Amino acid sequence: MNFGIYSYTATILIFCGLALLLYVVGRLLRKKSAMLPATDWKAIIWTMIIFAVIAGPEEYVALAWRTWIYNPERTFNTTFLGAEVETYLFMILVSLVVSIATLVYARREDRKRNPD
Repeated sequence: MNFGIYSYTATILIFCGLALLLYVVGRLLRKKSAMLPATDWKAIIWTMIIFAVIAGPEEYVALAWRTWIYNPERTFNTTFLGAEVETYLFMILVSLVVSIATLVYARREDRKRNPD
């Protein structure tokens, strides 16, 4: 399947979007007390910011050393701080999904150990 310049973005959105959709559906089907508190969301936002800030320089170095390259026919071919725009989208969405999954499972384990 070829989405043209949207191929890389579509792949990111499909895989990260499905994981986020599972979280949203799970939250809608459960009671309100199962939702993540505001302090967890602050940690998630900071994690996303840190990953996005780290992604730029590391991607720039990798592209400068020709460790990998992006096919301009499958990306927007737009760079920001030396990295493709899709790289930032990938880092932000993956860090969001992984942070949510980690915090949800940590809360689940806490509830198992301390049933109140």
